[in-house]
Amino acid sequence: MAGMQTSPPPSASQPSNRRAARLLPLAVGVGTLCAGLIATALVWNSLRTSHDRQVHAEFDYRVRDLALRVVRRIATFEQVLRGAQAYVVASPLLPQVDEFRTYVGTLRLRQFYPGIQGIGVSLLERPPGARPDGAKSAVVMIEPLDAMNRRALGFDMFAEPVRHEAMARARDMGTAALSGQVRLVQEGSGPGQPGFLMYLPLYRGTPGDTATRREALYGWTYGAFRMLDFMRGLNGERESDLHVTIYDAAAAPENCMYGCDYRDGAARLDTQQTLRIAGRHWILRVRSNPVFEERLASQQAAWAGVSGIIVSVLSATLVWLLAQGRDRARLLARRMTEDLQRSYERLGLERTRLASILENAHDAFVAVDAAGRITYWNAQAARTFGWPASEAQGRSLRALLFHGEQPELDRLLTLDPAAFDSGHGDRLELQATCRAGDHIPVELSCSLVERGGERELHGFLRDLSAEKAAAARETVRQADLHQAQRALHRAQKLEAVGKLTGGVAHDFNNVLQIIYGNVQAACAAPHSPETPRRLENALAAVDRGAKLSGQLLAFARRQPLAPVVINLARVLRNVDELLRRALGDGVELATIVEAGLWNTLVDPNQLENVILNLAINARDAMDGNGKLTIELSNCVLDDVYAASVPEAIAGDYVLLAVSDTGAGMPPDVQERVFEPFFTTKPEGEGTGLGLSMAYGFVRQTGGHIRVYSEVGVGTTMRLYFPRTGVPEAQQAAEPTQDVAGGRETILLVEDDAPVRETVAGMLRTLQYTVIEAGGTDAALQALRGGAAVDLLFTDVVMPGSLPATELARVARHLRPGIAVLFTSGYTQDAIVHGGRLDPGVQLLSKPYRRDELARKVRAVLDERSALPPADGAPPMLHTLRVLVVEDNDDLRDLTCEMVMALGYQATGVGSAEAALTALEAGGYHAVFTDVQLPGMNGLELAHRLADDPHLSVAVVTGRALGDELPPGVRLLYKPYRIDAVEEILAQIQLARQDDGDPDPD
Repeated sequence: MAGMQTSPPPSASQPSNRRAARLLPLAVGVGTLCAGLIATALVWNSLRTSHDRQVHAEFDYRVRDLALRVVRRIATFEQVLRGAQAYVVASPLLPQVDEFRTYVGTLRLRQFYPGIQGIGVSLLERPPGARPDGAKSAVVMIEPLDAMNRRALGFDMFAEPVRHEAMARARDMGTAALSGQVRLVQEGSGPGQPGFLMYLPLYRGTPGDTATRREALYGWTYGAFRMLDFMRGLNGERESDLHVTIYDAAAAPENCMYGCDYRDGAARLDTQQTLRIAGRHWILRVRSNPVFEERLASQQAAWAGVSGIIVSVLSATLVWLLAQGRDRARLLARRMTEDLQRSYERLGLERTRLASILENAHDAFVAVDAAGRITYWNAQAARTFGWPASEAQGRSLRALLFHGEQPELDRLLTLDPAAFDSGHGDRLELQATCRAGDHIPVELSCSLVERGGERELHGFLRDLSAEKAAAARETVRQADLHQAQRALHRAQKLEAVGKLTGGVAHDFNNVLQIIYGNVQAACAAPHSPETPRRLENALAAVDRGAKLSGQLLAFARRQPLAPVVINLARVLRNVDELLRRALGDGVELATIVEAGLWNTLVDPNQLENVILNLAINARDAMDGNGKLTIELSNCVLDDVYAASVPEAIAGDYVLLAVSDTGAGMPPDVQERVFEPFFTTKPEGEGTGLGLSMAYGFVRQTGGHIRVYSEVGVGTTMRLYFPRTGVPEAQQAAEPTQDVAGGRETILLVEDDAPVRETVAGMLRTLQYTVIEAGGTDAALQALRGGAAVDLLFTDVVMPGSLPATELARVARHLRPGIAVLFTSGYTQDAIVHGGRLDPGVQLLSKPYRRDELARKVRAVLDERSALPPADGAPPMLHTLRVLVVEDNDDLRDLTCEMVMALGYQATGVGSAEAALTALEAGGYHAVFTDVQLPGMNGLELAHRLADDPHLSVAVVTGRALGDELPPGVRLLYKPYRIDAVEEILAQIQLARQDDGDPDPD
């Protein structure tokens, strides 16, 4: 045993080496797997971080855009409110409610400015001796005056601390001030919406510091806003992406103004900004919604993670298999390569999808580096501006598209983050130049992007040409609409004429029926005791018809006025007693007259009728119980007011305001209140001509009338009369005693035989000698026959070769010292111009009573000695004969009447051809020709006649002719007055006398 050799025992390290050899491939595979997973985690984290940055960038852009929209909307509303402030401050007095309503109505708040509940005026009321905190500020006007806004009228804003604080801040700073969160008065008792208000102070003058501002303050203009309406549409088309909450002053639940329904959850993105708006801080908190995160979700990081894990596993397996066998390693390597290739293809598809979105965008997209060079240029940019991407990239965006001074664009191209973080300036409207040289308007919307430490500007350029063209088409459409409205107005005017004719026929037929019935009954029983009463009824009907006729003439501005310079306070005193009797005991009458009241030029008698008419209308509107206030004050109307009221002319006026506390009138009644025969009274209680007469009288006087009425409050009529600087005229007392007749001889000229017979009988009962003539020709024959006539009493509108005015001139020449009295129911502007009788003219308006006739005839005869002597040669005895060429019959007849009224002879023709024919017969010294004529025009006729040394030519036109007028031809501009015609005829007559021109006959 001892000699046997034994082998050494196995070493303890050998089994360990074998185990290590077996575990080495596994360890290498695990190590490879760990390395791959670590690399995958790094790539996944990098892609996820990049995606998060993009999502945050989009989120931040949306937040900045929203904040910008909020600030801009507030700024826009502030400008609207400043316009109202300027309108109120520019008014010499506080603008009336109807004027303020018209102004606010033109803004169309509901259509163009969503969120503005209303614009109002609040006046400061500081009782004498009250402490500063005892002041009040009540809302006196707010528009639009709908059911909600009506609740705010009279509300004392100083009584509520939040409003008071904003009003005080606006007062002291002189700028717009936003209030804190309030519940608007307009909300009533319902749940309503949170609201806020913006105030702008109203100062007298332009104070410079806080103390003077407080002293000069007399009120505020303010805007009331409902928060939900204010925010509507501000979050853009993808409103569901984000949840927006707005707090006032601090982010506390009790300060929440908008978006308060958010339920706390795990919002991925949540940010908060402080907006300083009109001295107030708003906290804007924005949270992302799942729809926003889903829209921007990207699978790129997930694909990279999955791919990395797969690659790592495959790589580890490959390494392990390589350690196990070469063939298996080759197979696994090929599969791994294929998987990697598919992963990269998926990544390429993702990039292609993003590029396709940009290439197919409807707007041009550009990317610009820090040097201002274009790094990306999509297909729409190439189509819009004409530069392909190959030529545009690498060039300066500024030099390529935007020429000239563009300071806002230059500021953005600096890529300074401050230019983008300021909340404005990243959306500009610019003029771009295309490759062809055309200029197009574009809107640039851009943002700043940082990649790898480098900055780029990414921007969309939208072509605004189509929008501008649409706006131009809208302008044309509005013009067409205006033309259609004018056509409608013409049709309505014709309808109004028809209604007026029917009303006149109705009322005059009633008058005629009364006269006819009573006179017929008196004729049937002349000795009946009822006959005097029936004749009195007929006379009363005549008075009623005369009053109706006068009201119609007043509305048509054709009644002859006798205006005098007077202070309206005197008129009001004269009519005071009559007013109190007409109003009765149930109506309280208050009169307010401003000290230093200006004078005006009016017919006091007609004005008294207007005041009485307005007072009676007010009494009826109050059912005999209420308060009537008549105010007289000075008023200065500026150009802004005149532009808003078509009938008004800027200047100084005396204002007569008549206010009642009646039921008021709805808008549809106010629109028709001045229409003839329109009345809201029961049948038989009014003619509907009272306000029509007032309107016509005020317009004929040179003023205008405005009506303001509110249902349940009352009505105010404002009559504006132009101021005159002439001292007040002394009013002569009217004679009241009966006037006897006389022994003078009167030439009565009247074409209506029954009227002539009736008037002649009345004059004869007054002991006058009467010579009757049925026309001007017969009257002229009587005068030339040597009749000793003391008074020519003639109707204005008469048949015959002479107008009545010309007959008067001839009578004064033939019988110097003869008195002339005209009578008419309608003067046809023959002796009345501008609503006033011509100087020296005496008129007795039809119909008239016997005592009125006696008094007027006696007064005219007694004043004969004051008449000036007859002047010049007898009318119609001039040798000058005038040919009037005018295709409009009315204008031709009117011009001929003017020429004959001036004592010349006139003949009218309707065309230039007819004029040449008439001139060939001879006998004419002058030609008046219109320019627009059928066939040969007036200028051609003037050129043909200019060479005739014995013929003077005057061209009548409404436009400037310049070099078109032949030498030596005179010019008469339309519209022309008789004095202009007289001047030209006098020049022609004088030239003929100087030249010794023979008669053309």
